[in-house]
Amino acid sequence: MDALALLLDRFRQAFPHQPFTLWLLAPHDRRFRLLYQEEDLADAHRPSMESAGEASPANGERYQWEHLGACVLLRFFFPQAGQAAVVLAPDDTRTLSSDSMEILWLSFQLYLAEETIRAQKDEWTKLLQGIRSISSKLDIDSIVRDIIGNALAVIPAADAGLLHLYDSAIDRLVPKATVGFHDRVFQYFKLRIGESIAGKVYQDGKARIYRTHPDTREAMMDLSEENYRFLNEAKELGDLNGLMCVPITVESERIGVLVLHQFHQDKVFTDHDLSVLQGFADQTSIALQNAKLYADARAKHDALVKRNEIHESLKQLSMQNKGTETIVRALARMTSTTILFADWLEQRHYPEDSWMPFAWEELFLLVGHKRTPVSVRLRTVGNDDQLYVLYPLGNGSAFLGCLLLTVTGRELTELQRVTIEQGSAVLTLDLVKKQSLSSIMYKRAHDLFLGLLDSRGADLQDRAQVLGLHLHTPTLVVFAYVSRCHDLSVLEANLHRLVTRWKWEFSACQILVYGFHNHVTMLAQPKTTAELKEMTARLHSAVEDWEQSGEASLSIGVGSVFPGIERIGKSFDEAKKAAHYLLNRGRFGVARYGDLGVNRLILNQSKEEIDAFILEVFGPLWEDRGKHQELEHTLLAYMACSQSPQQTARELHIHVNTLYQRLRKIEELLLIDLRQPDDVLKVQLACHLRRES
Repeated sequence: MDALALLLDRFRQAFPHQPFTLWLLAPHDRRFRLLYQEEDLADAHRPSMESAGEASPANGERYQWEHLGACVLLRFFFPQAGQAAVVLAPDDTRTLSSDSMEILWLSFQLYLAEETIRAQKDEWTKLLQGIRSISSKLDIDSIVRDIIGNALAVIPAADAGLLHLYDSAIDRLVPKATVGFHDRVFQYFKLRIGESIAGKVYQDGKARIYRTHPDTREAMMDLSEENYRFLNEAKELGDLNGLMCVPITVESERIGVLVLHQFHQDKVFTDHDLSVLQGFADQTSIALQNAKLYADARAKHDALVKRNEIHESLKQLSMQNKGTETIVRALARMTSTTILFADWLEQRHYPEDSWMPFAWEELFLLVGHKRTPVSVRLRTVGNDDQLYVLYPLGNGSAFLGCLLLTVTGRELTELQRVTIEQGSAVLTLDLVKKQSLSSIMYKRAHDLFLGLLDSRGADLQDRAQVLGLHLHTPTLVVFAYVSRCHDLSVLEANLHRLVTRWKWEFSACQILVYGFHNHVTMLAQPKTTAELKEMTARLHSAVEDWEQSGEASLSIGVGSVFPGIERIGKSFDEAKKAAHYLLNRGRFGVARYGDLGVNRLILNQSKEEIDAFILEVFGPLWEDRGKHQELEHTLLAYMACSQSPQQTARELHIHVNTLYQRLRKIEELLLIDLRQPDDVLKVQLACHLRRES
């Protein structure tokens, strides 16, 4: 039974005597779309969801009841995945239990997951079709039109596409291929560098996305009057509701841009669509480059046939899920070179039995921020130089890994280079697919964990057994914020890398680890104190490694170890508070909740509030630093010595009477009395916060 059939079956069980319609508002949708409608639903009871519109959940609820005209409206909310609605014919709607509502909510969630997987499968198929088109056709115009057509097929909001290439002879961007435009755009439309959206994307290499007519119109304000007229004749610009544009690059040189337009669709562009379009643009760049190679080497027919066979073999290996190592070994065999693939996200290399010539940190420094091959020469044990060529693989700005080629004696041939590039594309798509599936599994793990926290009694034990938890073994939660990472693709890659690292580093004790939004959660059951100490040391090591890479920072909170599963929620709350304590102060590292001490009292205070309190206490001493610096130093030493005059005097190398004189001046300046417990406590707290900030 597919997800839709299961969903309908659940609703018929829940509302056996009430006709209903199902509506869906997914991330791509501008408005609700009809998913299912009962045939016997009376016309009077078929209200449109346009009158209801989109709603926001109250207090994070998953569902809520409303009235819609003469009917009953039941909404379901799915964070990051949209909304669903059920319109029921008026009847004596029976009250459903919370379990029944959860089942209906999960049934919708299952349908959304199936729809997402189906869309990703379509993307994968079209991307592979594009790769196949690159090597199976010689007509570059046909290849480019196929790529644009595939992009339109997998991006539901788009209904027209246009490819611009740079013509150095006239210093203009000119149309090379279109889908959905009148041919007139080919004849006269020519853009200056920096003109309109396409000109700016070509100029700075930054992809752009616009989701509404006003935003798109404003971005095209500098389009020349002549070009506007030509483009408007090819397609009515008054109907333009959205636009995406990405650069097309061959090696390090931009050669054009790929643009998708939205004129008549009800969907809306998403950031994921922009990432997919960049993939098609990368295919376009390969297609254009291959066409040039073919024109330059038309006589080398046998080499071109061989290239097609190689690509077909790689594609088949990928489609048959033969695995990364099989693809890498096939690449090495096809190119007759020694090839190693380094998977940065999972910190593994293939083939696994080969020697890795670079440390992971070195590899990231060399190619982590590059998207073109880098040549590196290393001195071997026998004092011989060995040349390596590194091909970085990335998804947007996220570094995924790289291929390492051992080059001996001669440069790579054109056929070898093309084979490596095709293999890189297949490996990149395979990694992106794996990452997308991991994101879905992380969402499921997040829901399972929250369900565990909300459970009690027998339900708690059942859920614990599903997760593999030992009911009476001491348990703790680790919660890590990933900060200083503003690029979503880089953030997603870092989450995946951290989750993978913790899975194998803590395989002996971790029960569940997943990434969600900008944090990673781990549920663990360390069996001994030594295992707990080793876990803490490894967490500190992870923080140091992340700081060295410079891509992100980790603020990790560790909850207390509690016996039994009933107090997992408390350990989770402690871990989040400890991590939030570090994050609030702009610090990275590892904080155990039990080690925070008095800092637990100020967990919810922002850095600004703490700085304001410190300034309130020490402000009079800071008004004239040169004059009062000695008094400030004296006060800090006095508090550090637990208000012991003799110890403070020894520490400062002054007579105790001199200390008393300074303390009286401090009391006068700060308007305090160091004999009053309240004043002493205020100064002690300010000194402590200074050390912590």
